Parts: sequence; C-alpha cells; structure tokens
Amino acid sequence: MSFAPQSTFAVNLRFPLDELPLEEVLAEPKLNGPIPTSFKEERHKFTLLRNIKKGPLLDVGCGQGNRFTFEQLGFSYVGCDVSFDSRQRDNTRPDVDLVADTHRLPLRDNCFAAINSTAVIEHLYFPLAAASEWLRVLKPEGLLVGSCSFLEGEHFNSQCHYTALGLFRTLRCAGFDVQYIYPGLTLWELHSGSIYFGMPFRNILGRLHRKMYLRLSEIKRKGSAREKLFANAAIVNFVATKPTKGTDQPS
Repeated sequence: MSFAPQSTFAVNLRFPLDELPLEEVLAEPKLNGPIPTSFKEERHKFTLLRNIKKGPLLDVGCGQGNRFTFEQLGFSYVGCDVSFDSRQRDNTRPDVDLVADTHRLPLRDNCFAAINSTAVIEHLYFPLAAASEWLRVLKPEGLLVGSCSFLEGEHFNSQCHYTALGLFRTLRCAGFDVQYIYPGLTLWELHSGSIYFGMPFRNILGRLHRKMYLRLSEIKRKGSAREKLFANAAIVNFVATKPTKGTDQPS
C-alpha cells in the first residue's frame, strides 16, 4: 500500500496511554436474528449496521468492494482504496469509487454514517493518523466496524499487527468510544493450510486444535478461555462509535 509523500497531518494524543478496556468491551456483540446468506461480511456487522440510521458508508481499503452487501442494508456505498486495482482478495474486477490515502482523506467532516475497515490497519504506515481521519469524516454517533491482524502472518507488506490492547488504545487515542474488541479466527484456524501441510480436512483440524487447546487450558487452569483466545487470535475485530457533540472527550 503506497503512502503519498506530500501528505501532511497532525495527530493529538488525547487520552492516557495506560487506559485498559472495561470487561464489557472485551466481548462479542450479540447477534439479533438470522443473518441472510447474501450478507458477505463478518456476521456481527449485520446486526450493528442494520440498527443504525442509514446514510453514506465508506468502505476503506475496499479492494474488490462489497457494494451489494452494504446497499441491501440501506447505505449509500463508497468504496475507497489506494488504487483502482489493488487485487487484495482475488482476481475479480475491483469496485472502487474513490482513490485516496486514508491517512488524509479528501472528504469533508461529519459526512458518513458508517465506516467499514476490514484488514486495513495492519497495512498502514500510521494507524493512529488514519483512525483520526475516520473519526473526522464520521457523523456524530457514526459507527466504525472492522478487523485487524494480530498473529496472522505477514501479507501484502503488512507491518502494524495489533494486540487487542494496542488496537483499543489506538482507537481511544483517536477519539473513538470503543464498544467491542474481540478475537476472530485463531492462528490455528487461519493458518491451518500451513500448519497441517495441506492435509485433507485441514480446516476441521484447525477448529479441533482450537477446541482442544481451550479445553486443556481449562483443565490445567491456565487462564480463561477468553484470555487464551485473545492471546492466540490471528484476527482482532473492533466496533467503535464517534462521540456526539457535548460528550466528554479524552483530554
């Protein structure tokens, strides 16, 4: 992912860096009702996006795009990426509306109802600067949903793989109210092809590895299942909102 050398930006660290997330933040949002098979994003996003006021949605680092998935929920879709043909997922035709550096978006303040950022942060030069831009272009109470690599292997020149705590603090320093931080696939599930050397049923083996590890940890009392999932997560998911005007901001 290229970074425009002429871009300039300033970021104020506006929150104590020793803040820890509350227990209720380190949880997965509850699903409310069935998820349609046509929804091609992480399952938790459906309920969250369905329940907010609709408007423009910015899909940051969209690659091939996911226009239908978000438009069927009532959003006006804007796909944004660093080029018209990043081909990060597959060889299908890209669907990009805006080519821009997400560290400095050519967009006015408070114009998006929601932002989706799937597997983008790990590729950025300065995640805090990008997160500050996302906060700026979101409307008050606007929703940010996404994911970031932790123990996923290096890919497409990724460089900023985050722990759950690091991701939480980055979003808080940018000014977001973090609603949820929770683990996605474990390293065994995501890298099952490499771990099991292309064996048949390797995806099933990856899931079994996760279950056995958690069960053995429970028997030996080596920490909670949630702690183990965070420690071995390949992907960390996040949900955050932009505070409304008048809400106490980090200082």
